[in-house]
Amino acid sequence: MKHPNVLLLTIDTLRADWLGCYGHPKPISPHMDAFAEKSMRFTQAVTGGSWTQAAFPVMMTSTYASMYGGCLGPLSEERPSPISTMTIQGYKTAGFSTSPLLSKTFAYDQGFEQFIDLVPNEKDNFVRKMKGGQTLLRNPLFHQLALAFGQNMRPAKVYEPAEVLVDSVIDWLSLTNGPFFAWAHFMDVHWPYHLEDKLTKSEDIAQAWEDLVHLHEVNWNGASISDAQKAHYIDLYEKAIQYTDAEIGRLLNWLENSPLSDDTIIIIVSDHGEEFMERGYWGHVEINLYDEILKVPMLMQLPGQTEGKVINQQVRTLDIMPTVLDLCNLAIPERTEGSSFAPLWNGNPSAYDQPVSISERWREENHVVAIRTEAFKYIWDSEKPNEPHLYDLLADPKELKNVVADFPSEAKYFQSHVDAHLAKVEASKPDEKIAEPTLDKNVINRLRDLGYVE
Repeated sequence: MKHPNVLLLTIDTLRADWLGCYGHPKPISPHMDAFAEKSMRFTQAVTGGSWTQAAFPVMMTSTYASMYGGCLGPLSEERPSPISTMTIQGYKTAGFSTSPLLSKTFAYDQGFEQFIDLVPNEKDNFVRKMKGGQTLLRNPLFHQLALAFGQNMRPAKVYEPAEVLVDSVIDWLSLTNGPFFAWAHFMDVHWPYHLEDKLTKSEDIAQAWEDLVHLHEVNWNGASISDAQKAHYIDLYEKAIQYTDAEIGRLLNWLENSPLSDDTIIIIVSDHGEEFMERGYWGHVEINLYDEILKVPMLMQLPGQTEGKVINQQVRTLDIMPTVLDLCNLAIPERTEGSSFAPLWNGNPSAYDQPVSISERWREENHVVAIRTEAFKYIWDSEKPNEPHLYDLLADPKELKNVVADFPSEAKYFQSHVDAHLAKVEASKPDEKIAEPTLDKNVINRLRDLGYVE
């Protein structure tokens, strides 16, 4: 097959160990689990960043977040564009984003023929802005009264739900001829986890407002989380996974019953995981470069594949687009940092020679770099450059004990990779700083409710 179709489904904030095919005990992901049984499942897929802005330049351009002026503003035009390569070579290309950080505002439409920002048409609740409004909104009696008058005062949606996203993708695929590359990004597993359309009871609406206030206090002001609260938030997270899984199942079922099925590569991957207080935080704070954040689920099905295969070798989300181009028989652009991992299943695994994965947290004032192999994780922090951490992943998979003093030769090896990476970042630095985009009030409100701004 010379030019297969490609469907890339990215799920924000999905931990690998919360899917059944990765060992989770609850049956909350039956459609993705079934898909894994006839796909390649990567047990050590590593993302390049600890939050969306750091993870997606890595995935979509195969360059590191800190390169080309960093990841906080729009994607630099200096980055290579695998999407442009596909468009120029005759692919129909479309992107569907439900995240404000992966929008046209941040230049994620680069290279696509068609790009759709799916934005909820809901305004922030006016009661929230009133003096004492937050207290009212957390009171079930207030919502009983509001519902009696036909008013549902639930929190406004901060992203379009998976149902709307899947409908948009199916509509586009139904009208597409010729080889295509379609990317769809799901936000439903991201905090605040609420399925807003199901918030119809007064006590549930009040609890949703309570959740928003509490986790804001947790992450910005150091409030505590009780065991009951933790169980509640994880229950919301699991329900969001279940909902997302059902909608992905609907999309996969449609594709399977369409003429496109036999010619399509399907990839399902998360941009990063989620912390449930393992390091004292909830969510995906930028400084967390541990495996609950960096190891992501990744499933890939090739055209005609009917049997599952498990790939245990470490791979990088940096390599997704080079792999896609390789499988589509297209040239990989110069200056991409990744390489195709297709040799891992085509009989020549030694040809994929990428022993380390690099992940990072980048800000102008602070740069944290994690270098990972299958055996070790090394974390270097520019604020404490002489105090690196080294974790023995085989003996200490939860990364609790810093053993850098016990492995001096390994530490020297990893530091050499850090130094080489920092030199590469410096070499790609633009002459002028990339300006962060001007955001309108609605986008700022969405980012606040997603936990990105205080």
